[in-house]
Amino acid sequence: MSDQAIPVNNQAPAMDPLVAKPMESDLLKNIVSTETGTNNAPILGDAPELDTSLLYDVKPQQSVLLLSLKILFGILFISSLASLAFFTSQLTNTFDFVTSNFNLPNVSADLASTNTQIIGLQTDLNTSRFQQIKGSLDKLSYDGDEFLQQFEILNSSTSSAQEKVDAKAAMEASKVSMKASFLAARDKISKDFIAPLIDINFATSPQLQSLYEDKLRTSITDKLTTLSGGKDDSTKMDYRNLQQTLKLIGNSELKNILIQTDFDSLKDDKLYDLVKKVNSLIANDMTSVQVIKAKRIKWSDIIDEIDLRTKEVDKNYSLKFYNSPGGSGIRYNSYDFDSSTGKISINGETKSLEPTNFTMIADLIDSLNQSKIFMNAEMRSFSKSGSLDEGYLATLRLALDLRNNPNAAKTK
Repeated sequence: MSDQAIPVNNQAPAMDPLVAKPMESDLLKNIVSTETGTNNAPILGDAPELDTSLLYDVKPQQSVLLLSLKILFGILFISSLASLAFFTSQLTNTFDFVTSNFNLPNVSADLASTNTQIIGLQTDLNTSRFQQIKGSLDKLSYDGDEFLQQFEILNSSTSSAQEKVDAKAAMEASKVSMKASFLAARDKISKDFIAPLIDINFATSPQLQSLYEDKLRTSITDKLTTLSGGKDDSTKMDYRNLQQTLKLIGNSELKNILIQTDFDSLKDDKLYDLVKKVNSLIANDMTSVQVIKAKRIKWSDIIDEIDLRTKEVDKNYSLKFYNSPGGSGIRYNSYDFDSSTGKISINGETKSLEPTNFTMIADLIDSLNQSKIFMNAEMRSFSKSGSLDEGYLATLRLALDLRNNPNAAKTK
């Protein structure tokens, strides 16, 4: 027999633990599968199924509070829609087709209509007020014209003492009427000519002032258009008065003068200036006459002033001593006035028994330049003839400017 061992029961020989793989059990596999997520099956198995048929007869518990809240919410929602529709129909023209068909009121339209009526009524009132202001200013110009004339007489160097006394009395009488007209115009022009409107576009006084001034101008312009074709005297007078009223609208300088001036504190010379200033800011028939009178040259005052200045140099000027035997002095032959330049030319002659004609003429020029009416007096030409036995005769030509003429300083 052989000594080699024979395996029993055909079993495989045991593996060497240092060489063979470790044994894997089912428990180890499950643990690894759970940790790595490779096994999707729930650990506790499938969830049990719920029989929903058991819930069909289950109803929520009734709550009075919840029901009340639902009803209140519904009422608020419907009220909000109704309010939105109402205010839209009242404040806009979105639903005009509805409000017009059912004759429903529209606050926005009523407000616009009310504003239009307010503007129309205020414009009519403003028209009447401005015509009253114009009437007061016309009376002020009429009485002021008398005051201006008497003031010039009072301050004229050629007026007699009695003329000055009469002029002062006439001025005082005119001042009483002028004060009444001045105060009446100030009272009316100082009042507001605006009425408040419920309109965001005209929220401030300047905006309203501009609005009513434009409306007043438009209203008067429309009336002028209507009266423009009139031929009778009454229509022509109304047309002229409305034209002159237009100049008062928005005349802030005139308004400030009337409001800020203390009539009683004015001296005669300041009142004279006030009348002149007011007349320059308004338009009426009297101011037109005053413009013409202002441009008119008062030759009587000019001649009287020349005579007065000549008497200071020639003491015998008024005694007609010049033509008497052995007479001497100054004699004027002609005067000439250039209205475009305000320059006066005087032609004359001097006669003297001594050769002092030139000295007399120089003294005359100085006297004329001291006048309140004249300035820039000068001698344009001079010629002299004669002898000591017969006397000396000199011809002269003088040129001088009116002091209050704006063109006088431009020409010399």
